[in-house]
Amino acid sequence: MNSKGHLFISLGKSAIRIIGGIVALVKKSAVPLAIGIIVAEIGGVLEELVDER
Repeated sequence: MNSKGHLFISLGKSAIRIIGGIVALVKKSAVPLAIGIIVAEIGGVLEELVDER
């Protein structure tokens, strides 16, 4: 994967974590944060699986 693709995927994972954190703060529940972290980590695993290095 080129560095631009890696950058966009990394930014997407960070955005998912940030959104999950904001939703968790607004709802006063840890569930959205946990879901955001899990989804971002699944994205990280998929990113490594398709990496052609």
